[in-house]
Amino acid sequence: MTTLKNMKQVMAHPLDFFYELQNPSRLKWSHGVILILLAFVARMASLLLVGYHFETREAYQISYGHELIWIVVPWITWCVANWSVSTILDGEGKFKEIFVGSAYCLAPYIVFIIPITLLTNVIALSEGEFYRTLSMFVFAWVGLLILIKVKVLHDFELGKLIFITFITLLAVAIIWFLGILLYGLLSQFISFFFDIFKEIRFRL
Repeated sequence: MTTLKNMKQVMAHPLDFFYELQNPSRLKWSHGVILILLAFVARMASLLLVGYHFETREAYQISYGHELIWIVVPWITWCVANWSVSTILDGEGKFKEIFVGSAYCLAPYIVFIIPITLLTNVIALSEGEFYRTLSMFVFAWVGLLILIKVKVLHDFELGKLIFITFITLLAVAIIWFLGILLYGLLSQFISFFFDIFKEIRFRL
């Protein structure tokens, strides 16, 4: 119930919410996890409930694991990157505040993406621009909440806010690049190891 109340407040009064979020008694790790799970549920529902003429994938082509990764990985890397960058550049936000606050920024998506998706079952394909506009509005709302969160939690002025956000996005890209590079190297190493193992077994 507290999570739902907080979601309502972050959408209606984001400045007040993020100021109050800095109160240790209001911060709970579990809220962040619950919100990410809700975002995942909303994402899956939006994929499965979309009108047939707006479908881009068949139900059997949708991977629950991949969709979860596409929600969790950007969120985690944003939290780590924003905390790292802001710590170096005198930000005041703690990692727990960034972790939970970033999850609450997804509130508009969690609340509105399913009703917007249901519209695709009653509108024609020619009216798809209306659906896409509403979807973009929700994502823009999420982005605005993220900017407000960064400003309030780290106490940055507008100029520094823009700079920190840019550096954070750059850090996210670097983390993803290194992760992909490490994954590729690890895959090749494992493949090489198994090839050697098979060769040894064959010769024995």
